Amino acid sequence: MKSINNPVILWSIDDFNTLGLLRELGKSDLNVIFLIKGKAGYASKSKYCTNFVETDSTQAGFDYLLKEYKKAECKPILIVADDAIITFVDIHRSELEPYFILPGTKKQGNLEKYIDKNTMTELAEQIGILCPQSREVRWNSSIEGVKYPCLIKPSHQTEGHYNEFKFKICKNEKELKQTLKFVRHKSIFILQQYIPKEKDLLVYGGRLYDGNTAIAGAMIRDRWADSGSSSHGYITCDVPKCVDTDKIVEFLEKIDYYGLFSFEYGMVGDKAYFFEVNLRNDGTSHYFYQAGANIPLAYVYSCVGADYSEIPVKTVNKAWFIDEVFDFENVIKRSISKEQWKREMEEATIFKYYDKEDQEPWKTVKKTRTKQIIQDFVLKKYRLYIVALLDKLGLRK
Repeated sequence: MKSINNPVILWSIDDFNTLGLLRELGKSDLNVIFLIKGKAGYASKSKYCTNFVETDSTQAGFDYLLKEYKKAECKPILIVADDAIITFVDIHRSELEPYFILPGTKKQGNLEKYIDKNTMTELAEQIGILCPQSREVRWNSSIEGVKYPCLIKPSHQTEGHYNEFKFKICKNEKELKQTLKFVRHKSIFILQQYIPKEKDLLVYGGRLYDGNTAIAGAMIRDRWADSGSSSHGYITCDVPKCVDTDKIVEFLEKIDYYGLFSFEYGMVGDKAYFFEVNLRNDGTSHYFYQAGANIPLAYVYSCVGADYSEIPVKTVNKAWFIDEVFDFENVIKRSISKEQWKREMEEATIFKYYDKEDQEPWKTVKKTRTKQIIQDFVLKKYRLYIVALLDKLGLRK
């Protein structure tokens, strides 16, 4: 394949999302720079990470980019794996676009608009995608007529603040009132009909710079770790019929989005309810990569008009995955037996951290496993109150 002279900048926190990108792009003849928001962690220990820069905030990362690359010979290609950063890029698009090839919507402000869960759900409904009944709520909104149980999620990530929770299921009016009592007065949420999902379904892909939408396949998830990440399931090249991929393409075309994405659904019988779209690289991308697809690499080539026809963008066969470090939480909680876990570990060929050719990140994560399991458990149970306390003390993210 033709070599690309444009630097590729991965702008994100140091986590498994970026670890996947480093592996997906690192085997190619690319100049990849990892611009870290925060401290270096395990992803930067990858052998494919040859150049990284630490910054203490999104603003500091922005300042670094303009200082270092305003006079670059070839426009760097920016890939983002974080909601707060991709929103920041959208807000500052006019300042960045002269010097970088950017992901996002061509119209400045459009990505910020549709990264909001209330707005994205409205558009999905307009297109004809099946969605749970939804409404916008704040701390003092009327909750009259709400059917229980219900699900509440922050509508977007606020720069500089921890979200109060990823999501909460409220079984009755008392629990919903208790939740709203502790949230910030400026925070906005989406309140939805609770869908008793049997499994999670995620469709991963990319809308390339030539306007084509590539879909790698689907990920069917049946277990989760306390961090909120999926921890077991399988990858398939065949997207289940309950998801209309033409409507995914229509959604992306309507907002004129270019970049990597994932659509998430809850499966109930023969139906798939839309939960959200992630308009940036998804942390599952390297699962699809291990199953044979490399959409991030195809996207990079498309950014400069290079031929990407030799790069596989669709997974090959069905393959089982497991979070080889944190899925064990399900044994601790007795959700599954140790025997089942061992059996499924042997069955899996796709892993979250492990790569036999790049083992240092996996070794680093394993060393902190016990501490992380305890932290995830505490945050899952008490995050709302911990964040309220941090706000009271004036401590920001």
